[in-house]
Amino acid sequence: MKIISLIMKKIWRILIPAVLIFVIFIAVLKHGVEIENIDAGDFKIEQLYIKLDKKIILRAKNIEIPKQSAKDSSEEALLDLSKNIVWIDRLFDEILLESVKFLNSESTLFYRDDVFYLDSPFLAVSSNFKDTDDGITANIYLLEFKDFNITLSGVSNADLRRQIYDFNGTFSSHELNGNAAINLKKSELSYELSDINATSLSGFMDELGAKTGLDKEIKSWIYGYVTADNYFVKSLRGRFDLNKQEPYLNELSAQGFSKNVKVKFHEKLPAATAEGVDVELKKGSLFFTLKNPKWQGKNLNGSNLEIYKIFEDKGAGLTLNLQTSALYDKSVNSILKAYDIEVPVEQLSGKTDAKLALDIKFDPLEVTPKGKFKITGGQTLIAGAKFNVETADVELLNDKLKVNAKNTGMDFFSADAAVNLDLGKLAGDINGTLKGLNLAFGKSEILKLGATPFAARLDFSSKDTKLDIASPAAVGLKFGAQNEINLPDSRDLLPYSPLLKSLKISEGGVNIKTKDFENLSIEANGVKFETPLLKKDGSPYDADSFTIDVNAKGATGKSKSGGLNFKIAGGKTELFIKELDLALSGDENLADKDGDIEFEAKGSKLILNDFNATLDLLAYSGQSAGGMVRFDAKPARGNFSLIKSDKKFEMWANDIRGEFINSIFNIKSFKGGSFKMRVLGGSTDDFKGEVRLIGATLKDYTFYNQLLTFLNSVPSLLVFKTPDFGADGYPVKFGKILFEKKADVLKFLAIELESSSADIGGHGTINLATKEIDVDLELKLLKDASSIIDKIPLINQIVLGKDRTLSTVIKVRGTLQKPQYSTQILQDALLSPFKIIRNVLEAPFLIFE
Repeated sequence: MKIISLIMKKIWRILIPAVLIFVIFIAVLKHGVEIENIDAGDFKIEQLYIKLDKKIILRAKNIEIPKQSAKDSSEEALLDLSKNIVWIDRLFDEILLESVKFLNSESTLFYRDDVFYLDSPFLAVSSNFKDTDDGITANIYLLEFKDFNITLSGVSNADLRRQIYDFNGTFSSHELNGNAAINLKKSELSYELSDINATSLSGFMDELGAKTGLDKEIKSWIYGYVTADNYFVKSLRGRFDLNKQEPYLNELSAQGFSKNVKVKFHEKLPAATAEGVDVELKKGSLFFTLKNPKWQGKNLNGSNLEIYKIFEDKGAGLTLNLQTSALYDKSVNSILKAYDIEVPVEQLSGKTDAKLALDIKFDPLEVTPKGKFKITGGQTLIAGAKFNVETADVELLNDKLKVNAKNTGMDFFSADAAVNLDLGKLAGDINGTLKGLNLAFGKSEILKLGATPFAARLDFSSKDTKLDIASPAAVGLKFGAQNEINLPDSRDLLPYSPLLKSLKISEGGVNIKTKDFENLSIEANGVKFETPLLKKDGSPYDADSFTIDVNAKGATGKSKSGGLNFKIAGGKTELFIKELDLALSGDENLADKDGDIEFEAKGSKLILNDFNATLDLLAYSGQSAGGMVRFDAKPARGNFSLIKSDKKFEMWANDIRGEFINSIFNIKSFKGGSFKMRVLGGSTDDFKGEVRLIGATLKDYTFYNQLLTFLNSVPSLLVFKTPDFGADGYPVKFGKILFEKKADVLKFLAIELESSSADIGGHGTINLATKEIDVDLELKLLKDASSIIDKIPLINQIVLGKDRTLSTVIKVRGTLQKPQYSTQILQDALLSPFKIIRNVLEAPFLIFE
């Protein structure tokens, strides 16, 4: 008992002072306590007033709170408020804290008669509330999350026992307005925003980007690259853990749409337009489905946009899916070009079914294109070259481009080709089969191939695109402002070029430059060929270089040597020959049966191989058309013409000198004078001719000199050696020669040469192959013979004519190199002179009459 008594004494000694202090404290509070200042270091209070009357009345003018006790976000402030607001109602009848300071911020708190007001740097609340069985119900006139610029108003219910809080009302944030339903259970906040309307997202997206650290590109795509006249969000759902500060952004889900939308595929590109866009947010991705989108006048129906991994630190990006049946032209290509993707395909006409996807990763920026295009008909530029396309399937994946084309080519060829391009290296390979190629100029086939495999290398890494064809022949092509075709060795093309074969070109390099494939500048270097032209030293003109210009009107060409130039226009070809000789043979078809060729020549000799003759001409011109060639020439005097075809051969000349006649027939018989000639026939081996001459001299060193020797050797013939038969030749006052040729036999039908005192007549043949001569000549003395007839030793060799002139016949045999002369016997001589003369006078043809 004694022990118990001691314990009780100690308890009372402790309890009684405590009770007394509590009673005194309550008594003081009942009457109210005012404290002017409390200064406890970092914690200060001015004009504090506390009174207990059923509930506590708390008033203070200024309160300064240490830094560590402050909340630094609206989420923390809201969580603390939700936990402690019940105690405000239970413990306090009135609270008025006019200024609560923390660093540079200041807050105000007021509560009385169920009206609650809070204004802090992060949170502003204006409401009244009343107790319920489970907690309280509050009419919230204002709930503002200042750091998010979100304002709500509505009704809130709090189940204090289970710590569940509900809110239903409206909200506004920047340009957004709508309904809000919020549930806070312990520290987890769930919310649903609905029926949100806005005319802009500019302020809201700036705020969201600043508060959440949203990637700049994501922000620009949500609002910036995509804008609209009106925005409507049907619903936006999400949750937030206030304790962990975890917003669970990838669980956000939303549905909405916008009207009169503009979408920029790249900041440098003009905007596409759409009547509307459906927007959906789920699993961290934002999906845009465009309604009736158009871009640069092109329909993009089926196109959409996805921004993925919006809320992740890494891996965020965008997928742009474009779909169109419009031409894949320069404007569509500009979308890829904006992302530094060069696709060397541009459709000019035809039909297209195109699907293009761009996967754009934001950090670091990486763009991966993927597309499929089906091109049908029309024309398409591939690496700057214009192709006619029947069908082409184009597939784009990252930096690889594949083209499978059928019946594709230019106007002069068609092919099936597979193109594989590396867009990173801007180069690739082309392989396929030429189905047909016919490159022609006018009616001339420059290049002609049937079904032929081919291989080429395409390089578009520089300003100009290069296409190097390796087979079937080496050809280099370059496309750009100045297109170029380079054939380093024409020998590779010979099997496929009818024109080169017809021109008998054996080798050479060709370079063609053009801006439009209509106007061409051609350099042909080191060309080797076969022509009937000869240099002045007699060697063949078989090599030269040419500069050729081609346009819509025709073509002009100049040789480096200057010997051969040409002009082609209106289906006609003009050749200009200078200081080159032309050799013409009977077995050589110079005539172009299909074309029309005109030619002019200066300082050029015409070589007639069939006559073994070389004509020295000042100039000549002519034409080759319809299988016939004609020459009109200018000798030193007079004129000369020639016509030749497969079935026709003609020559005629007027007022030419004897030397020119000599050159025509490869003889040395005449000098000076004036000659007229006409030859008609079917070929150089079958013709008839007539020559008339005035004032010429017959002087053949072999034939004439041996004739003089023969006259001197026969005494009976000395009478015929008149002054006309002098050492300088036989002067011909007038002459006529009729002849014909059959194969190798040249037949003189009649020869009549008149001089002042003695005439020569004759006929016979010369075999041009064997050079054998069979000619009979009649010598006629032009004076009265009666006074000298008794002086003639061999009367049987002389016949007196009706006009009492003397005549004799001399037989010429042997060869052209060694002619042999003899007189006829009497019985032949009686009639022969009159027969020869009659042949001249009664010849079967006289061409000039």
